[in-house]
Amino acid sequence: MEKSQRLRGWQINNQEKLFYQSNTGVPTIRLKFFHYPLYRQTVKIDKFPEKCKLKIKEKNSFFIFNHQVGKKGIISINRISTIIPTTSSANPNDDWGKISDFPLFLQRKYKQSSKFWPTQSSIIKDISKEQWYILEDLSCWVQSASNYVISKIKHRENQDERLGADYAFFQGVGDCDEFTDLFITIARMRGIPCRRLTGYFITQKKEIFAEAHAWGEILSSKKDWIHVDVALNNIGKHSINYVILKMEEFNPALPDYEIKTKGSSMVHYKWERPSPIVTPIY
Repeated sequence: MEKSQRLRGWQINNQEKLFYQSNTGVPTIRLKFFHYPLYRQTVKIDKFPEKCKLKIKEKNSFFIFNHQVGKKGIISINRISTIIPTTSSANPNDDWGKISDFPLFLQRKYKQSSKFWPTQSSIIKDISKEQWYILEDLSCWVQSASNYVISKIKHRENQDERLGADYAFFQGVGDCDEFTDLFITIARMRGIPCRRLTGYFITQKKEIFAEAHAWGEILSSKKDWIHVDVALNNIGKHSINYVILKMEEFNPALPDYEIKTKGSSMVHYKWERPSPIVTPIY
């Protein structure tokens, strides 16, 4: 490929619709759905979703639709965005610092236990008996932990719902969600600040396809936040193929979209969310 044809990013066309029907009354529907944040990528909105307002909270961005509607209809939330990922690379052979570099207050802050990151699980804590678990070198620890997670999840299967670290550990089954959740759980148990990102991994084989994906980041005292994608065995390299939709740091289960209604006893709805149409930008 000539230099003038170097791939810079993607135009992403999200074509989503909400079908709704009210039993009685005229409802007010409030939708909240995440939008590509200004983290590790530049974002330009080429087409706003109709009647929506863009909000930014910390590192996440989302749209709000809040309007009174008819008893039955379709809300179109189509939008087009141009995403230019900011690539970065942290060589695992470099010095990422030591785990003991993290102050105790920061380690405790990330050790909160939750449904998907059960850091207090007595069974998962048996991992602490593994020889690699007590390594102090952060880069060596991350590589060893990633290999351990890959060895535990022997059956890679797409899941209809997120199952969490416990399920992945005991059943040895999962997709990118379970690889990421198990890694984050182990890292937080060890006192390593770690968080989860979700979005798309864009493949460029016979055709361009945006696949929903989850991966992690760990904090380094030497390198800031470092990309860790255990499912794709990618440690340290945030490439142009990653598009971020949202970040989960202290809330491990942010839904992609939320629906609230008022003014009616009941509203039936169905959210149609096809995979986005992706066009490369050179």
